[in-house]
Amino acid sequence: MAFNVVLLMGSFLVMMIVGVPIGFSLSISAIVTALATGQFQPVAIVQRMIGNSSSYTLLAIPFFILAAKLMNTGGVTRRIFRCCSAWTGFIPGGLGHANVVASVVFSGMSGSAVADAGGLGQIEVDAMVDEGFDPEFSAAVTAASATIGPIIPPSVPMVVYGMMTEVPVGTLFIGGMVPGLMLAVATSILIFFIAKKRGYPTHKFDLHEIWVSTKEAFVSLLTPVIIIGGIWTGIFSPTEAACVASLYAFFLSVILYKEMTMKQVLEAIKQTVADSAGILIIICGAAAFSWLVTMMGMTNALSTMLTSLTSNKYIMLLILNIAFLIIGMFMEALAVLTITVPFLIPLMSSFGINPVHLGVVLVLNLMIGLCTPPVGTSLFICAKTAKISIEQMYKAILPFLVPLLIVLFMITYIPGCVTWLPGLFG
Repeated sequence: MAFNVVLLMGSFLVMMIVGVPIGFSLSISAIVTALATGQFQPVAIVQRMIGNSSSYTLLAIPFFILAAKLMNTGGVTRRIFRCCSAWTGFIPGGLGHANVVASVVFSGMSGSAVADAGGLGQIEVDAMVDEGFDPEFSAAVTAASATIGPIIPPSVPMVVYGMMTEVPVGTLFIGGMVPGLMLAVATSILIFFIAKKRGYPTHKFDLHEIWVSTKEAFVSLLTPVIIIGGIWTGIFSPTEAACVASLYAFFLSVILYKEMTMKQVLEAIKQTVADSAGILIIICGAAAFSWLVTMMGMTNALSTMLTSLTSNKYIMLLILNIAFLIIGMFMEALAVLTITVPFLIPLMSSFGINPVHLGVVLVLNLMIGLCTPPVGTSLFICAKTAKISIEQMYKAILPFLVPLLIVLFMITYIPGCVTWLPGLFG
C-alpha cells in the first residue's frame, strides 16, 4: 500500500512541477496508479468522476460566472463603482474605500475572487490611479478586497464545499455574511490610516453626485438584494439564485442599459463555457484523486495522526489554518477543497467542529492564498491591471495581509461570527 501512495502522490507532484494543468494532473495520476497497481478498477475512477460532475448543486457555478461576465461587460460594475465612490469619496482614502464597498456589492453577484479582481478590478485601479493614488497601493487594495468575493454570498468555493460535505449551501452562504463585512471593515481601517499618512486625495461631499449615481445604479444594486433575499426567504435555492442572477444581469446589460449586443452575450456565454469546463475538470480530477486516497486508507491514517497530536479543538483549528494558508498559496481552491474534505469529515466529528463554521474558515484561508506571494492568482491579475512588476505587487500587498489574517483568526476562535446569522434564520 505504501508503494501505491508514493506512486499516486509522486506522479501528481511530477506533473505539477512540469506544468501539467492541475485538473489533468489529478485525474492522470489517479488513472496511472490504478493501472500500475491493478488493485483498483479504472472504470470505478471514471464513475467517480462522472458522479461528482452530475451534481445539481454544481449548476450554480456556470450561472454565477455568466452573471459576472454580463455585468462586467454591460456597464453594471461601472455604475456600482461610481455610486460607491460618491458615498465614500470624502473619507480619507476615498476611492480605496469605494473599492472595498464595490467589492462587497459585486461579491453579492459573482461569487468569485478572480472575477472581482479581473472585472471590477480594472475599473477600480484605473479610477484610483487617475485620481492620484499610487499604482502599487491601488493594485494592493483591489487584490485584498477581492478576497471578500467568495465569503459574501454567493460563493463558488462554498458551493463545492457544500456538495462535498452535504451541508446546505444556503446555510454556508448566510454564514459568510458577517465575516465578509468584517473583512470589509478591517481593510477600510487600514486604508484610512495609510491614506492619512500618505496624503491621498479625497472628494468633497457632493449630495447631487450621490443622488445621480445612486439613481443610475439603483437597479444594479438590487442584484445582491434579490439573490441573497431570495435564498434567505426560501423563494429559491442557491442554484436557482444563480439562474436568476444571470437573467437579471442579461436584463440590465442588454435591455435596460443597452450596453451589450447579442454578439457580446454569445461571447460571454462562450467564455463561461470555457471557464466552467476548466473548473469541472478540476473537480472531476480531484474527485478521482480523493477517492483513491480514501481507498488507500490515507484519510483515516491522517485523521488518526492529527487526533493523536492533540485533543484540543482550538489547536486543531490552528493546525488547519496554517496548513490551508500554505496550500492556498500554491493550489487552486476548488481542487484543495475536493481533495481535502474527505480528510476533514472525520476530524469535524472527532473534535465537534461545526461544518458551517469550518467551511467559511477554510474558504477564507484559500482566498487569502489568492493574494499571498509567491503565486497568488489575484496578485498577477492586479499587477497586470496596474502595469506594475510582480515584485512591486508583493511588497504592496504585505500590509493588507494583516487585517485579513486578523479576521481569519477572529472567525476561527469566535465561531459565533459565522454561526450566529444562520442560527438566527433557522
